[in-house]
Amino acid sequence: MSFSYARLPDTLTSKSMQPETPAPRIHVLPPALADQIAAGEVVERPASVAKELCENAVDAGARRVDVEIEAGGRRLIRVVDDGCGMTAEEARLALQRHATSKIACADDLWGLATFGFRGEALPSIAAVSRLTLRTKMTGATAGFRLLVEAGVETDAGEVGMAEGTQMEVRDLFFNTPARLKFLKSESTEAANVSESVLRLGLAHSEVHFRLRSNGRVALDLPPHRDMAERVRAALARRGAKVLHEAAGEEGGIRVRAFLASPEEAAPAGRSTFLFVGRRFVRDRALLHALAQGYGELLEKGRYPLAALFVDVPGQELDVNVHPQKLEVRFARPQEVYAAVRHVVGRAVSRAPWLAVSPIRAYTLPPEGVGEREADRPLPPRPARDRQGSFSAVRSPRPDDKPLPTLLRDEALPAAAQPAAMGFFGRLEYIGQLRRTYLVCEGPSELVLVDQHAAHERIMFERLRVAHRQRAVVRQRLLFPIPIELDEVAAAAAHEAATLEALAGLGFEVEAFGPSTMLLRAVPDLLKDVDPKPLLRDVLHRVAEGDSLRRAEENFEQVFATMACHGALRAGDIVARDAAVTLLGQLDAVDLHSHCPHGRPVLLRMSIAEIEQRLGRT
Repeated sequence: MSFSYARLPDTLTSKSMQPETPAPRIHVLPPALADQIAAGEVVERPASVAKELCENAVDAGARRVDVEIEAGGRRLIRVVDDGCGMTAEEARLALQRHATSKIACADDLWGLATFGFRGEALPSIAAVSRLTLRTKMTGATAGFRLLVEAGVETDAGEVGMAEGTQMEVRDLFFNTPARLKFLKSESTEAANVSESVLRLGLAHSEVHFRLRSNGRVALDLPPHRDMAERVRAALARRGAKVLHEAAGEEGGIRVRAFLASPEEAAPAGRSTFLFVGRRFVRDRALLHALAQGYGELLEKGRYPLAALFVDVPGQELDVNVHPQKLEVRFARPQEVYAAVRHVVGRAVSRAPWLAVSPIRAYTLPPEGVGEREADRPLPPRPARDRQGSFSAVRSPRPDDKPLPTLLRDEALPAAAQPAAMGFFGRLEYIGQLRRTYLVCEGPSELVLVDQHAAHERIMFERLRVAHRQRAVVRQRLLFPIPIELDEVAAAAAHEAATLEALAGLGFEVEAFGPSTMLLRAVPDLLKDVDPKPLLRDVLHRVAEGDSLRRAEENFEQVFATMACHGALRAGDIVARDAAVTLLGQLDAVDLHSHCPHGRPVLLRMSIAEIEQRLGRT
């Protein structure tokens, strides 16, 4: 057998039969694109720009830093300081990536006392904005001006100006429009800028910080004598009445803290300021250690109004962890956290607000008594001491704050009315344990009911049912109450969607200045509760995200906050009739075994278990 082969066309032999060379998959990014990507790590929003520029000013020895923003910082961020300034050559070098005057070798990273050191901030900001830098050295005859657009120098020359540096950032993210989509409203972004300036101001009492937003002064922190004076002045705007100072040292770790009462704690950590080496940081373990210092006084899921300052030896601290320098790493983390717990715990044990915490009595109004007399608290019953004799219990003073009452069933929506007698209603009430737990006897067990968790669950269900039925009853106030808000809460309160959400919850508020709201009505269920911390808490919940105002099911977090404020607390004296009524009302709510925050309402111990432990079996 023979085979013959046909000749292939020349065109196929020369090209088609040769393997194609694949295009290279790895390539070097263009410098402009690389700068924009790098900027994404440093420049998250206008507040990031303000933070970096203000930190540069402090590093330059400034004693006055003026910040001005427009449109929440999108249109303009201007930072003017009276620091040492730069030469023309230094100004150009500062806009090159990884150019810094702070370190020269790796060993310099340990014990670093300045904010800036990575040389990324200015070139990152210039890559996504139109930047104008003006600077004048101390003693120089003229200043230097440099214009940069999207990272490219467009103009430069001498300029007349005062000594110091002026940084002007316009049209942030103009060349990266996708980044603009992730920014919040102008008021929210402006609040974030104010927050960044406030954090820096807390740790630098010697520097005068002033922030203007759209021509209005939003924050003014003149120089103070010391850190304690600065912290008290700054946190007073957050509602801090009394700040108790804590200070101590363990194993070379120095801790200093300024602590507000547990009653001023919030559901979000915006008012808890953590500093390591005067650098604001985010550290969950450090925050947890601070909360542990408060112990049982601080309810789970709430964060104290406090400023914590921790100093560790320089060789035991790594600040080169996060592009925005918001995280640090400790060489001895457990010892740091233990020092915080111990110093804060000792201070809390002798805090002045513990001695003035009022004892509140709760009673049900007798039948036929009018509304005004029914709401008046009655003196608590005497309590027995160990010898069996009766010892007096302090009656509420006239200056005690108004006391909430257990609400009458007839005032409730139909869906929240108690059902037929269930498990709780059949319990035999014995008494109160440590003014915190209701001691009850069941058919074959001992039951302890947490009075706060139980009342909180009841109020939560009533608020939820009333809101679903559009039956939230308001109680108008005889005189409107002005409430000072922090920057974030004020920004949320001025949005129309927030006002609509608050109205649905039973609040009636109106603007009364940039950071003040007038409260004119409150939910009737909570008419006896101090409205100031309650409204601040609700606004912080609303400020956590837009979804809270879009979906009604997300209001449950707000209901939980409102119920927590209105419920009985540990230490409150509960009359027998009120305790029995509370137990009966528990049968009418869903998930009565846990409070809205997930804490158990009751503890059960069978008679058989008790007898076994006492050796009777």
